Amino acid sequence: MNIIKIKSLVLKRKITKKINKIKKELYLKEIVKYIDSKGYKNFKISELAVILETSIGTIYNLFNSKDELYLEYLLLKFENFLNKLNENKGDDPMENLRLYLKYKYEIFIHIDESKDEPITNDPFFFHKLDVANHPVVIKLYEFLQEQFKVIFNDGSINHIHLPMLFKKLSDGYIESYLFKKYDTSNIVEDTLNHFFYGLKKV
Repeated sequence: MNIIKIKSLVLKRKITKKINKIKKELYLKEIVKYIDSKGYKNFKISELAVILETSIGTIYNLFNSKDELYLEYLLLKFENFLNKLNENKGDDPMENLRLYLKYKYEIFIHIDESKDEPITNDPFFFHKLDVANHPVVIKLYEFLQEQFKVIFNDGSINHIHLPMLFKKLSDGYIESYLFKKYDTSNIVEDTLNHFFYGLKKV
């Protein structure tokens, strides 16, 4: 194989890779809509193929497996969550923690008029991304750590561990709610009060 043919093959691979990247991004936008409405337990690749007007094989070529497709969906949801958080955060660290809890609970716990509708989003995607050890989780911890550094600026508390403890506590509220529903009207303040009360006891 001569140099010209090799260069041509390399160029074709680069173009194909770029096209697949764009196609994947476009598909993901529709995939999010589908899984959000269908539910994480019920989505099917065959139905997605019809919606995307493509073949099942094409979807698997882009995402390799159903699990990988779902992980891509979770990562995009997480990125959207972080973007919303960063776009609306202010200078008050306590208000930023409230904002974090508000947005997080909005996804999983129906506090508004639609509270009787079934939860179709995956209530454990925060846990799954922990397990996947994806860098996007670090961004969340960094956001929370920034808030705790301002709140505890005297060096009396290790800021590294607080974000994980805070996140795990809010995860626990979600799991508890899914196990048995309860009144969530004050869930944000309850979470904050329990967290900071616990720190005082340490």
